[in-house]
Amino acid sequence: MSLPAFLPGIVAGVILNDIGPEIDPVGIARIKSYAGNQPPVLNWDEAVAQLRVVFGAAWPGLSDDTWTRLARRSYREDATRTPILECDPKVGEALRAAPAVARDLWPLWAQLGTLPVLAIRGVLSDILSASTFARMQREKPDLVPLTVAARGHMPLLDEPECLAAIDAFLARLAY
Repeated sequence: MSLPAFLPGIVAGVILNDIGPEIDPVGIARIKSYAGNQPPVLNWDEAVAQLRVVFGAAWPGLSDDTWTRLARRSYREDATRTPILECDPKVGEALRAAPAVARDLWPLWAQLGTLPVLAIRGVLSDILSASTFARMQREKPDLVPLTVAARGHMPLLDEPECLAAIDAFLARLAY
């Protein structure tokens, strides 16, 4: 949301995936609890299991193949072929050190004006609350909203309804 607010005209549209101008403290607390705190895994089965523990509530009903594919995207192999989580291990420290009260981003939301925005929310999200999503729609009547069933934070964007909404949104942009 910041880039188009501070540099108008630089983007043709914005797609937000389960995020908005207000972040639910429940979700932040959940992310703070695991970010940077995951124990090392010894093999790919453990990597898949760890991913299921962290994201299982957000992505119910995924197939074993999908979990394996997600693990292969989330971990890399080291020289001994052991999976290593592919993220900055200090990200958790930064999150936990952040102020308890988040900055008010509603003014940035308002600055989007008539810029086309597709906002995607997982119905099970603990980051983008239903009330924040509703307010986003009230304050930006031209918003293209999409709620994805059986997804929390965040939809994977491979869901058929996400693919269709993204394709339709991009097709209508003038760039």
